[in-house]
Amino acid sequence: MVERSVLESEALEVSALAAQQFERLARLLPSLAERLDRLSPALVATIARGSSDNAAAFGSYLLGLRLGLPAASLPPSLASVYGRRLRLERALVLAVSQSGASPDLSAAVASARAGGAFAIGVLNEEDSALAREMDAKIAIGAGAERAVAATKSFVLSLTALVHLIAAWTRDAALSGALQALPETLAQSGNADWSAAIRLLVQTQGAFVVGRGPTLPVAREFALKLKEVGGIHAEAVSAAELLHGPISIASPRLPAIAIAGDESTRATLNAAVARLRAAGAPVVLLACAPEDITGGTGVIALPMAPEPLLQPIVTIQAAYPFFAEVARARGRDPDHPPQLQKVTRTL
Repeated sequence: MVERSVLESEALEVSALAAQQFERLARLLPSLAERLDRLSPALVATIARGSSDNAAAFGSYLLGLRLGLPAASLPPSLASVYGRRLRLERALVLAVSQSGASPDLSAAVASARAGGAFAIGVLNEEDSALAREMDAKIAIGAGAERAVAATKSFVLSLTALVHLIAAWTRDAALSGALQALPETLAQSGNADWSAAIRLLVQTQGAFVVGRGPTLPVAREFALKLKEVGGIHAEAVSAAELLHGPISIASPRLPAIAIAGDESTRATLNAAVARLRAAGAPVVLLACAPEDITGGTGVIALPMAPEPLLQPIVTIQAAYPFFAEVARARGRDPDHPPQLQKVTRTL
């Protein structure tokens, strides 16, 4: 029997930690929502890197879908390298970070606040240098994370962002779905990934396809295939695939497609059809019966309590898969080459 990696062990903690996070944030976020009501921001800028940037991009979809707020990633180098101060009056800045230790993120948040922004940190380290730059903090509560590749800190960043949106919009149904989510997360580790492992064990590259709120998770999925599995994976929108990347589709370049909500189904199905027509092997990650019934190369995932939460269930279900792909390719899931846990970018 293969000994469980630290990555897998820490991923198993997510369900219990998500339940604890719900109890804590349900008490703390209503007062922050009132502050945001008074601020009434006209736009949101996110500041993050790596996995945290993928989490922030998921937050951007939430803000657009549920609040009609435009949100975009702010390049930290504008402040840390070029010393530029942006005009950010009536802007909300969301900074997402696991360690809070990277100087460029702190510089970017300090510059944004000097430009008039109100800054909220979605953080795991409440005492970090980045935390000290914030007007308000949302602690994700992941605790110590030893695996180099982010697991529980990523998932709990996603859930914390949903908590923020639920509190800000006073959406009782979304809050109820968050309360039910830990049970679904606990079930997600039972997915059968054998079809995807066979697809990726020998490959040097892969597409990961998503659209809408699944796209940031597709990017995180591709990042994990790179850092844990040693596969040069590229995340691409189902729409963008047809604007150029489809030209390199071939039997030697497999694809993982992440099914989204009903609004994105037609585009994703069209992208999958084009990939298969080019001879590319495709595995679809899905939970809806209409996506699974009669499908070949489909990995069935548990259904989230609310469609907006399905990308969270998808990435949580994938952590055992990332570890297994790494082992099948002769790699140690806990010690990716050239990487370290805390990255400090200037």
